[in-house]
Amino acid sequence: MNSNFENLLLQWPLCTIRDVDIATVISDDSKRYAAVNRAIKKGILIRLRRGIYLIGNPYKKNSPINFQIAHSIYGPSYISFESALFHHQWIPEAVYTTTCATAKRANEFETPLGIFQYAHVPDRLFYLEVQREGIDEETFFIASPWKAIADHYYVHKRHWNCLEDLYSDLRIEIENMLESDLKTLRILSEHYQSSRVRNFLSKILRGFVNGNKNH
Repeated sequence: MNSNFENLLLQWPLCTIRDVDIATVISDDSKRYAAVNRAIKKGILIRLRRGIYLIGNPYKKNSPINFQIAHSIYGPSYISFESALFHHQWIPEAVYTTTCATAKRANEFETPLGIFQYAHVPDRLFYLEVQREGIDEETFFIASPWKAIADHYYVHKRHWNCLEDLYSDLRIEIENMLESDLKTLRILSEHYQSSRVRNFLSKILRGFVNGNKNH
């Protein structure tokens, strides 16, 4: 292996690397293409999509977590929908597809690590109520529970009217919603780009304020 390429992999802090990163040490396109193909055949690199690779043995630093590489596969994006709700323990069933929101057009990628789905959401205030989690270099962005619900309502054109609708459709425990941070819900009800989503969230918020979850 090219020594500069090997040193790059040894020092690389992330679990993924891109062609443009490799080009910093192998600028010639044909030589870089050949080096990458050899690395793939040896399992040193694992192609996630064109131009983006997972670093394998013996150079990988840790076991990859899908949430940490979702943005690398397709960005800007953040974890949302069912993946975020399960992460926050708002829904009981594990989600085997990594579901993400993106400011770009919707897309889906089948990778050796599983399926990554990206749905388009409004790009104004894109990261509103999106949290950063993780440690060291391997961090990821994930929607708060109410942001994940707002994104779901927007993308899938739901017709929810009360907390029971959320429970029957997504199996979100009503206790989780009742004990949630209403400040987050209020911010989204005022600033989410879609008026349809704002109206829905405002209706849910009024139910909390009035002490009646059914209105």
